[in-house]
Amino acid sequence: MLAWTVYLSFLASLACFCSPASRPSYARWIALITSVVATFLPLSILIFKTAPDSGAVETIVHLSWVPSLGIHYLLGYDGISLIMVLLTGIASMSAILFSWNIEHRTGEFFGFLMALIGGVYGVFISFDLFLLFVFYEIAIIPKYFLIAIWGSTRKSYGAMKLVLYSFVGSALALVGIMAAFVVSGAESFALEHLIAFPYEEGFQRWAFPVTFLGFVILAGLWPFHTWAPTGHVAAPTGTSMLLAGVVMKLGAYGALRI
Repeated sequence: MLAWTVYLSFLASLACFCSPASRPSYARWIALITSVVATFLPLSILIFKTAPDSGAVETIVHLSWVPSLGIHYLLGYDGISLIMVLLTGIASMSAILFSWNIEHRTGEFFGFLMALIGGVYGVFISFDLFLLFVFYEIAIIPKYFLIAIWGSTRKSYGAMKLVLYSFVGSALALVGIMAAFVVSGAESFALEHLIAFPYEEGFQRWAFPVTFLGFVILAGLWPFHTWAPTGHVAAPTGTSMLLAGVVMKLGAYGALRI
């Protein structure tokens, strides 16, 4: 059920992009209703179902994606990811409401916003590290357009700086993920397979710092935090709320998972 947070967000993104420019309210309501439903999904698990503790993972979907490369479409949740999904839903509703008065290219704005939200949901419920990386990148791309098109103070500079920092961090994280997969000889990128392997100390000495640094750049760790004030000042109010509320948490979440 929690996988629908991702599916609904991307469907809403497509619907917003396709909504008529003469009816901007359509995109607003599509985004808001979707975010309300998506927020109810983790909330219903917390209320009506015993949530797993922080160490127990409940698998939602497990399909072979690119079996020859060991890449699986593996979605699940534990206590940590469930709370982060709920936080994303609450922040998303707030961001949409604070963006309600956006008049310029409204459908495209909410389309990019919902794509960003879908990517964030995907990161929090991915338990295949390569899939997590894919959703991580999906969450980065809409940020550029949201700031560059609808931003304010030095919006082009702020958008470019944020995205460049994010992509550099992503490249470092990908190096660490690929290195762990190759060295471990695991059959897949599943998190449980990669963390079970006893890596040599020499490998850990360089692989962990590289991967950790790649993720925490997005979290705004000093001295790689300079993109944050520039990006927040340039971003629209709703987008800035999402950046501070959940997007920066993606970096911390990725660092925690490794």
